[in-house]
Amino acid sequence: MNNNPIIDRFIDEALAGKAPNTAKAYRHSLEKFAEYLDGSGADLTTFARSDVQFYVQRLETVEKRKASGVNRELAAIKAFCRWAGNDSAVRDIRVIKAAKPTSKAPEWLDRASRNRIIRETDRKRNRRDHAIVMTLLGCGLRVSELVALDRDDISMSDRKGTVHVRNGKGGKERYVPIPADTRRAIKQYLAQRTDDKPALFLSQLGKRISERTVQDMLAKYGVHPHQLRHTYVKTLVDSGVPTATIMSLTGHSSADMVAWYSQPSDDEKAQAVENLFAGN
Repeated sequence: MNNNPIIDRFIDEALAGKAPNTAKAYRHSLEKFAEYLDGSGADLTTFARSDVQFYVQRLETVEKRKASGVNRELAAIKAFCRWAGNDSAVRDIRVIKAAKPTSKAPEWLDRASRNRIIRETDRKRNRRDHAIVMTLLGCGLRVSELVALDRDDISMSDRKGTVHVRNGKGGKERYVPIPADTRRAIKQYLAQRTDDKPALFLSQLGKRISERTVQDMLAKYGVHPHQLRHTYVKTLVDSGVPTATIMSLTGHSSADMVAWYSQPSDDEKAQAVENLFAGN
């Protein structure tokens, strides 16, 4: 496409000092918009608000652009309008809003996948990995909280136990009950330790374990730490545990985050309609 003099002026004057990639992206967006305007009998000096609105609708419906992509195109047009003194052309433009990160159900492990990783880590002679998995599944910790644990953050007896999360997200501390199977896994791991180092979980080099090491270990079993935390919260939600209790256990500060786990997964929705017409 041949350079458009008015786009050249805009780039030189309005984007002076901006990163080359930004100027390139804005130029591409405006050239596409100019091409659209040419097909509708207008140009970059004569277009009105309806031209912008119809262009946005075309991006959404004909080109099937995602909301994020449409917003990038519109950002260039808005910048151009500010420079050209044509703000009215982009006032109150309707754009399909991008889906919120919490609009899709989080990834959790189904019962079979959860039991598989429990069994596979339990079969290992070294008890550390099993203890880590059981702590993430049984206490719902973030991986950052898990690696920060010291031995004295764990209090256990035969009948009960508590993990003290001293510095959770947002600097908040909390106490989380430790279920029996997790208590057993931690005790078996500590029984193998012959050192007096304070960290609860150690690497193979004898140092406090890192988040990356936990992530890499879990990847060998085809999962990531977030899935184990999500599984913990999902189990609580499905069991009817009150939202306030779940927030206290997990360190979530928003009830909306807990409600996120109430959303059905794709598999659950598919299962719900699979036999919709059975017996009819």
